[in-house]
Amino acid sequence: MTINVTKPSVNLREKLNELETNKGLKGNEILQAETAQEVRSLIGAGRKNLIINGDFDVWQRGTSFTPTAANPYTADRWRVYQSSSSNVTVTKRTESTSSSVPFINYIRIDNTIDADTSWIELNQYVEDYSHLINNTVTLSFWAKASYDIQDGYTYTNSGTSSGVYAITTSWTKYQVTLDLKAGTVASNGYLRLLLGTKTSVNADSYIDYAQVQLELGSVATDFEHRSYGEELALCQRYFQKSYTDGIYAGTNTTVGIVIVNGSTEGGSSSYQYYTYPVPMRAAASITFYNSSGASGVWQGNSSPSSSATRTVALDYSGTAGFYFHVGLVNTWVVCQIYGHFTADAEL
Repeated sequence: MTINVTKPSVNLREKLNELETNKGLKGNEILQAETAQEVRSLIGAGRKNLIINGDFDVWQRGTSFTPTAANPYTADRWRVYQSSSSNVTVTKRTESTSSSVPFINYIRIDNTIDADTSWIELNQYVEDYSHLINNTVTLSFWAKASYDIQDGYTYTNSGTSSGVYAITTSWTKYQVTLDLKAGTVASNGYLRLLLGTKTSVNADSYIDYAQVQLELGSVATDFEHRSYGEELALCQRYFQKSYTDGIYAGTNTTVGIVIVNGSTEGGSSSYQYYTYPVPMRAAASITFYNSSGASGVWQGNSSPSSSATRTVALDYSGTAGFYFHVGLVNTWVVCQIYGHFTADAEL
């Protein structure tokens, strides 16, 4: 004889809440949390996004590029690769504040020629990656394209990929889970995260990316917004300049950010030390520019000639700053010599 027993369904969360064990106020809140993001917020888990400038807010090098070499830096921390690099332009774009998407800035990679071109890649080298290896990570991002692309592709150089997914003409949020293997890393010893296409893209087409986030775990949580000042400081560990953000190095500008007050008494050169506002990850490569955009020279703004240029040379570069000297003219009694610099310590 068969006996059928039926029991009503049980809400496990409610039963746990009914237990007499003292869970505390915070414990009760965690048990009642509906999403992984709520749990993170409740326990104050700290920084989660391993990508720098994932919101594409910082553009120290400029806001529009026509790359002349493969894999150049564009928006801070982001490289763009395309096999025929002169065929693409890279620009900073903005969404209307009335848009339904949760961001303003994004990056556009545009195939500008009237023919199909090879695959397009947007990539970033992650410096602090060792704790990620042999772990599951989740990549999330927004993307859209000028036509439906069926072979969107995500890859890391540790040997993992997402396979292929479609990118549509409307902004869509994507989530990709990757199991990072203890395999090969880039030749420079850093993890490379890549977003792009697996095959060629159509003529006169573009792909847009926004809010890129890489985090530990198998769930994509809400994008971690950082203030512009904090994001800029993270970027300046790798690249700094005296120009205003968005102004191209070498641009004709009459305002010298670094000022050298020189006196000709006692020598023909003025030696100076510049301290970075943010220490760099390594000794940087320094390039000097004058107000007209010429490299290797600075400019005087007083007697005997406001148009005279003087050679500027690097003596020492470190992580905290650099030591340099500017040539003077012995007939100058008092002078101010000014110019600009870029400091590059990228991976």
